[in-house]
Amino acid sequence: MKSVRGEGAPRMVSMRLGCVVSFLGVALVLGSTLYYITLPAGTPIKEFFDTNFLGLPYLLYFAIIGSAITVVGLVIFIKASRSVEAVAQPGRIMARQRGTGARIRTVRPRGRERARIEGGGIVEEIEREIEEIVKSSEEIMEETGVEEEVEEVREEEVKPEEAVEVVTRGTDMVCPNCGAINPLKSKKCSKCKKPLFKAEKGEPTCPTCGAPLKLAKRISDELFVCGLCFSELKIPTSLQEEIGLT
Repeated sequence: MKSVRGEGAPRMVSMRLGCVVSFLGVALVLGSTLYYITLPAGTPIKEFFDTNFLGLPYLLYFAIIGSAITVVGLVIFIKASRSVEAVAQPGRIMARQRGTGARIRTVRPRGRERARIEGGGIVEEIEREIEEIVKSSEEIMEETGVEEEVEEVREEEVKPEEAVEVVTRGTDMVCPNCGAINPLKSKKCSKCKKPLFKAEKGEPTCPTCGAPLKLAKRISDELFVCGLCFSELKIPTSLQEEIGLT
């Protein structure tokens, strides 16, 4: 019994370590996913999660790392639990020699060993629960990834930049608040720090600077000048009616 206790203690520590590592991995996957979902659009942290590295967003790397940590914890936990069950196996055969003959008898497991054997069912239940948590976290990541792809496709379909022809391209943007010069594609003024424009989701924008087309000024029937970068744009009549430039 002393040898069984001495061998079982390190294995119990390994089981606890495996549980802790697995829960840390699951917490990393679920925590990063839920935090990303609750973040408002346009925040620096959400833009960091959306940034692609080697063709994959950083959010997906967090999920992959968390899943790997969870798998490592499961492997540690399963190996330790199986070794504990092997140590506490019932029905050990012992031989006692008396004279020239040998009597073989089966030793029944004692109270503590029996409790360890019954604990094997609890170990299996914990393993199943951890596997279900890992599967649910992977399903959440797949659903969020599909939703993001669908939203990107919808935005690409809505954008009308392909129908707008750039006649003369501007080189910079002028702040409507203070008149300072800003680089193209800027969203805030580098001088007064105020937004250069407010664009709604799916709203037609200038192909040169990204400002809403509704800020453009008419110079002829189809020619307009962007209100921020002063690019000459040829806007179709149907699009003019859509954004209210007629």
